[in-house]
Amino acid sequence: MTIAPRRLSIAFIAPFLIAALSMAGCGGPSASKTAAPSKVDACRLFTEEDAAAVAGETLASMNSTFDQAKGRNPLECIYNSGSIDQPRILSLLIRQHGSAEAAKDLQESSRSTLESISGGQARDVPGLGNGALWVGGRIQQLHVLAGSRQLVITVQSPDGADQLPRARQIATRALERLRAAPPG
Repeated sequence: MTIAPRRLSIAFIAPFLIAALSMAGCGGPSASKTAAPSKVDACRLFTEEDAAAVAGETLASMNSTFDQAKGRNPLECIYNSGSIDQPRILSLLIRQHGSAEAAKDLQESSRSTLESISGGQARDVPGLGNGALWVGGRIQQLHVLAGSRQLVITVQSPDGADQLPRARQIATRALERLRAAPPG
């Protein structure tokens, strides 16, 4: 079975989108600076094999007419190991910022918003990239700084169990690949 990463219906990834959209407006002037387009591809950092290993089960293929018409966004890679009724989202979103400082500022300024959305469950995670923040609760996201990039890893599960170990596994592998990638 060939599985391709696809965009999912807004109804299935609403918590992920809420967090992403709420963070987009945070951070002040330094967060609005953008760097030159990155040649990093999220699906090369977080592969189908990685997703299957983390999920421990097969991945469901989901199709989007937007992806078919416009092509996949190289800065995001989304998999679903659940069903349409009970999705289990595994994703990597790469945000490129103007500088490492701008990335850090945005992550820090977003903390209170993410805590509100998640039900107050945000904490620092030592040992990942240039700093990492786990947002549990309803969001289940790991935000990892890697220079001027921010990796947002989402691992949601219908059972509500804490997914930090799985998100950390994805982050570790993505950071290894990012460091090994040629510059540019």
